Amino acid sequence: MNQKSKLAIVSLVLGICSFIQLLGIEKAVLAIVFGNLALKEINQAQLTGKKNAYAGIILGSIYILVVVVMIFIKGPYLVSFLARR
Repeated sequence: MNQKSKLAIVSLVLGICSFIQLLGIEKAVLAIVFGNLALKEINQAQLTGKKNAYAGIILGSIYILVVVVMIFIKGPYLVSFLARR
């Protein structure tokens, strides 16, 4: 039985954790990086865990997309709020 890639598991956990904390963008970036590293490791070493790696990449990407959209939507309000002070 093949072993599961530890990088794939780390990618999935970081992808989930990026949604738990506010502004977890660094965790989302790491989830994408570790997911890509896990896919390379899985192909080279014949490991399992491709679904975990893809899930981490997808979750990290979705979180970054949500943050960017929220910055575009709420950005002008934040600038006007800070300018009043």
